[in-house]
Amino acid sequence: MNKLEQLKAYGKTVDWQKTGVIAFYGFFAINMLMKAFSYDHGDHIYKIFFVFAMSFWAIKAVTTKYTLREVIWIACLIGLGVGLSILTKQNTWLLLFMTMIGMKNCSFRFLTRIAVYLRVFCLTVLVIGSVFDVYDIGFTTTPDTKYVEIPVYSFGMNEPNTAFLAVFLTLSLLMYYNYEKLNKWWFLGTSVVALLFYKFTFCRTGIAVFFFCWALIVFEKAVKSKKVKFVLALSVPVGFLFSFFTMVLYNGSNPILHLLNHFVSGRIYIINSYYIDQGIALLPRTQEVFYASYHGLIDNTYMFVLLYCGVIVTAIFFGLVSLTLFRLYRRGHYKELVMIAAMSLYGVLEQYVMNGFMNLFILLCGILIYPNLLDEEKGIEEKKDLCLKPEAGRNM
Repeated sequence: MNKLEQLKAYGKTVDWQKTGVIAFYGFFAINMLMKAFSYDHGDHIYKIFFVFAMSFWAIKAVTTKYTLREVIWIACLIGLGVGLSILTKQNTWLLLFMTMIGMKNCSFRFLTRIAVYLRVFCLTVLVIGSVFDVYDIGFTTTPDTKYVEIPVYSFGMNEPNTAFLAVFLTLSLLMYYNYEKLNKWWFLGTSVVALLFYKFTFCRTGIAVFFFCWALIVFEKAVKSKKVKFVLALSVPVGFLFSFFTMVLYNGSNPILHLLNHFVSGRIYIINSYYIDQGIALLPRTQEVFYASYHGLIDNTYMFVLLYCGVIVTAIFFGLVSLTLFRLYRRGHYKELVMIAAMSLYGVLEQYVMNGFMNLFILLCGILIYPNLLDEEKGIEEKKDLCLKPEAGRNM
């Protein structure tokens, strides 16, 4: 047997589907690691690791068999992602769609486990490293609610708000991964951590979203009516409508809108300024359009998408997200709806919600391409129930 025949024989014995799945986990882990350490696309180390990550994604793509329906979805998403990347000069959309495309045959729970371990590890390294001067602790001051300057720290990250965001993302992943175990001790433990970092970062919006997340968890566990739980599926539409109307109707002389704008550190004023200067377009626009009258970062995911990408893309995207929410609701995936609802509130305050390696739950839109994406989790729960029933019978 010559070498070519040996290679063909070896190729027939390899489980290429499993190889592709492992490669995708590698792709996911590398990107999650970079984001957990707060590296961005402009950092040299990020570029190096990103090349390896894309190699893993390519392996997953060529080792996976897709149905015609899935191929149509993939073609549409890649086309939309490439078009938006060219027009807006941002790769967030394309990377998001590529990540969802690669999730076929993968376990969402295992992806969550990877995210949990990496987030906990990286946050621990950054905080301890900052304390011992391995990283810049990022000491600065900021005015509190009484306009008194207080010390805050960024713990090796870009700014104090980013540091608290890293804490929130870590805690939310831990709560989601251990959702069935959540109780008062989990609440006390996570609250102590959140309040401690709030003291060091003074991130008011972050701490508000954290306790909002716990309020949603309590609501979901206490309410037994499926009809009542439908409100969880409305989180993104409500977040969009709230953002849109506050942007359009903002008036600094209105005491309610003025108070809201103050609470979110001027974010409403910024998006309103862009709305007045640039208006809303049907199609995506380049960044240069907004540089002509720069008012600051658009820290609102909903209006960022609307202002940059136009009405058509916004309608398609948030329509698909809403369809995902309704599908999760029909299938009884309430804990996923809880976490998405928490992230939807953060979407009113930040842009990161569009990044699947910071907001893991946006990847759940993958169920539109692969309807069985979360079935494995239900299968595990059913197997546990079946294992417990005979034991329960013997104990009676």
